[in-house]
Amino acid sequence: MTQQFAGFRQDEVNGVPLLWRQDRRFKTFRLTLHASRPLDSRAASRSLLPGLLLLGTEKDPDRPALSRRMESLYGAAVYPSAVKLGETHSFRLGLDAVSGRFLPGRPDQLGEGLSFLTDYLSRPSLEGGGFPEDRFERERSQAANAVRALEDDKTAWARQRALTLACEGEPMAIPEHGGLEAIEALRRQDPEEARKDFLERGEMWAVAMGAIDGNELIDRAAQMLQELPERRPEPIPDPVAVEKRERRSLVERRELQQCKQVLIMRQPRCESVETWVGRRLFFSMLGGGPHSRLFREVRENQSLAYYVSANADRNKGIAVVQLGLDEEAAEKAEAEILAQIADLQAGNFEEQELETAKAGILSGLKAVDDSIGQRCAFTSEQWLQEADRSPAQQAELYAKADKAQVLSGAQDLWLDYSYLLAGEQKGAAS
Repeated sequence: MTQQFAGFRQDEVNGVPLLWRQDRRFKTFRLTLHASRPLDSRAASRSLLPGLLLLGTEKDPDRPALSRRMESLYGAAVYPSAVKLGETHSFRLGLDAVSGRFLPGRPDQLGEGLSFLTDYLSRPSLEGGGFPEDRFERERSQAANAVRALEDDKTAWARQRALTLACEGEPMAIPEHGGLEAIEALRRQDPEEARKDFLERGEMWAVAMGAIDGNELIDRAAQMLQELPERRPEPIPDPVAVEKRERRSLVERRELQQCKQVLIMRQPRCESVETWVGRRLFFSMLGGGPHSRLFREVRENQSLAYYVSANADRNKGIAVVQLGLDEEAAEKAEAEILAQIADLQAGNFEEQELETAKAGILSGLKAVDDSIGQRCAFTSEQWLQEADRSPAQQAELYAKADKAQVLSGAQDLWLDYSYLLAGEQKGAAS
């Protein structure tokens, strides 16, 4: 019997789960290899790795050579990334290409494309056990400048700062880029060590979809995976759980025109798919758009904020409420947000509020199957959550969700940290 997962075929290839789906609506295909490691002090070297990989391989040692290789593959694209997911750091390397059956002479696009991917994975351009000095310094300098520039984006900076303060001592406090100090301390060997660590110790899986033949895909994927170092995968630990404690707060001041308030709230990490469905609907009703309580009450009816939103991180059990407002409104806005949360938790909402929240989520799920990228990302997320459901099955869960399910997902939510990024006080010493 063929093994299935989330509507994809599941095969084991050289010890790596391969989730794939042939879809004849497309003339292209995508394959993405994923490897996950715990979020830790190596975040900076991991975040620098994708950019360095794009600068050259042993076979194609610079950008022009890589571009020529992509042109020979009829415009194929390779995209590496390192992404923070809760307290996990995930490395991804993907290939997008046109299937050879739609091209003159029917070239082996899959085989050549995965060979190209293998060069990035296993044979980057190195010197003396590290990336070339000039390339490394350029990438490190650009990464450091990007982190410095983040403070100019006050909304993003306030969110990062609030998470760092609220999660002090937890891996969650580490930003995706690793932090300016860590970036500046990097050696050129560090990203190469991060690459080997991902490939040797990472929990690994691959997702593929599009104009592909299953037998050919498995054979080509096996050839690619045989080129990887000997693997000794290590499990990802559960996220750090925090006991309920008294609300903490901090006001920091910068030169700005609009204050930024960030509330960090916590719940037990969501293990159940049904509980997450209720929780996601709750946060959509709370702060998921113009239909939400916070938009209507905090922004529109009471004019306490210029914008307000709320979202939950399933991987960690953290929720973030963000506002742009005047400093004198901050205390009242926080109190009103907590009042609206309590009101929803008490079940004081109309059926129409729930149906509107459902409609937005269902609309997004309906479009997932029409995009290779979205469908692969959805399947990968399902794999991470061990939730074996297709978009249609997921949509069915949301369509059937009722008030009791929303209330179940809304319980045990508490305010951990209140952060306010405010303007400089008038008359303060410079």
